[in-house]
Amino acid sequence: LVSGSVVLVLLLQVSGSQAVKRFKDVMVLGRQPGYGNSHERLHGWSPGSNSWDEKRYPSWKAGDSRWEKCWRGGKVVARLTSDSPALIGSNVTFAVMLQFPRCQKEDVNGDIVYESQCLNGSSSLQEQYVYNWTQWNDFCNEGNCSFNSKFPDGSPFPYHHDWRRRNFIYIFQTLGQYYQQTGGSSALLSLNTTNITAGTQMVEVSVYRRGHRQHYPVTKASLLYVVTDQIPFYVNISQKNDRNASDRMFIKDSPINFDIRIHDPSHYLNNSVVSFAWNFGDGSGSFVSNNPASTHTFTLLGNFSLNLKIKAAIPSPCNPLTTTPVTTTPVIPTTAQPMPTTTVSPTAQNTTGNSTDEPALFTTEPVPTTEITTTTARTTTTARTTTTAEHTTAAAGCFIYRYGYYSTNITVVDGIVEINIIEMTNVQVPASQAENALIDFVVTCQGSLPKDVCTLISDSTCMIPQNMVCEEVPATEQCSLTLRRAFAQPGTYCVNITLSDDASLALASTLVSVSGGSAKQKTVAAVLIPLGFVVIVAAVVGAILLKKYKEYRPIDNAATSDNRGLSVYFSQVKSVLFPGNNEQDPLLKTKQRII
Repeated sequence: LVSGSVVLVLLLQVSGSQAVKRFKDVMVLGRQPGYGNSHERLHGWSPGSNSWDEKRYPSWKAGDSRWEKCWRGGKVVARLTSDSPALIGSNVTFAVMLQFPRCQKEDVNGDIVYESQCLNGSSSLQEQYVYNWTQWNDFCNEGNCSFNSKFPDGSPFPYHHDWRRRNFIYIFQTLGQYYQQTGGSSALLSLNTTNITAGTQMVEVSVYRRGHRQHYPVTKASLLYVVTDQIPFYVNISQKNDRNASDRMFIKDSPINFDIRIHDPSHYLNNSVVSFAWNFGDGSGSFVSNNPASTHTFTLLGNFSLNLKIKAAIPSPCNPLTTTPVTTTPVIPTTAQPMPTTTVSPTAQNTTGNSTDEPALFTTEPVPTTEITTTTARTTTTARTTTTAEHTTAAAGCFIYRYGYYSTNITVVDGIVEINIIEMTNVQVPASQAENALIDFVVTCQGSLPKDVCTLISDSTCMIPQNMVCEEVPATEQCSLTLRRAFAQPGTYCVNITLSDDASLALASTLVSVSGGSAKQKTVAAVLIPLGFVVIVAAVVGAILLKKYKEYRPIDNAATSDNRGLSVYFSQVKSVLFPGNNEQDPLLKTKQRII
């Protein structure tokens, strides 16, 4: 009898344990090996061994037919992204955006409604709700709601001023722990990575829509994210007149720009002292600066190996810390595109590693100030507002040192360094052949000899192309070209002339004003028109004066009749042809005149 009782008790315990679900049983990650309780506790997160309220939050496995009917009008997709890779100690942020079926959206009240403008005349659905939570939110006061307001682990929803719009429940899980929150059609979550082992991790989110007695599954999503003990960054290399930056071929005697962008979206390194040490591989020595942007000019042809080391001294508390070794899983930076902010794949192992002569990971000694001398040999190295000294803080304190490494190979070749338009000349053509205005452009360049030349003619704003002509450049000993281009209509044009070879492409621009007709035609027109006008005016004035002189000839004195008549005539001609000499005072206009 005793043994039977023991068996019964054991059976009851087993059945009871099977009836209680836990977070690690519900979430997909909880059932995968390696996602147990081996990681340290994440701040604000709860262990996956906590019980899950299956009654209020039903859990469905993948392939369950209930997923097909969990949302009216179609399926909801959760777009889960992150801003990883994240340096250990910084924050990694996860963003969830719910994508509703066609013609559905979230309104200002947090309800899901149909979009009236995309229903193609289906008046039966216009202005109707997909899910209307507002109609029963009116009966809910703060902390006293008729609907269930607890998370799967039984903890109550936190109060928010916009709680009426938070109609979705988001449950995140990673590293065998979970985090719960409410929200609208989108949610953000930041996770501190101090207690996370470097490497590639996975996060999963389950989304539920709010109900009265229970909440209903809507969708799930998962994502890989990267935590690294090396500084994530990328390097952008550019050069003026470089034809293709991706081919790693650059031009001799022309500055190359190196722009380093550290990926630190949580601003973890804002108070850190960061230095950048370049070795350009051409014998110029080491160039150390606190400025992430610098330039370097190669004066020799050939292949060069570039190496960069980034060092960050991060202020840290001086309390004794016990550290455990972590597996180094650096992120290999790229040189063309920024670090991805979506799904991140595992990265390759960096064989460079941290050098053994670097300071310890944690130290209580003040950071020394080290002067770095830079030698110059056949190269010119410049940096915008930088110095050649590695500046570090002079104040005593404790620091965590983090490093980043980068290396690449480039090829330096001859190329077109500069192009100039030194002369523009109008081409005189016979009037019978003057259909287009012709202009000769004299172009010179420095560097290698070009192989191709292109002329792009645009409007005066240089925005709307109108004509483009490309041709090969004949082999010459000097870079000097004369290009003849035709312009069909008068106006102002923007002319872009490019010279190119295999490695470089140089551009020069100018504005050209083109008038209609040839210069000879314009001169003749300018002379004939004024002369004809003068002849016509003179004829008209002479006829008027002659008529007036005959009609109003005064009585002559015997002695002075001939002289007086001639004098009056010339006075009248003068007054007509030169009116500016007459009296302009209005008071004098009423006086009688001699006609």
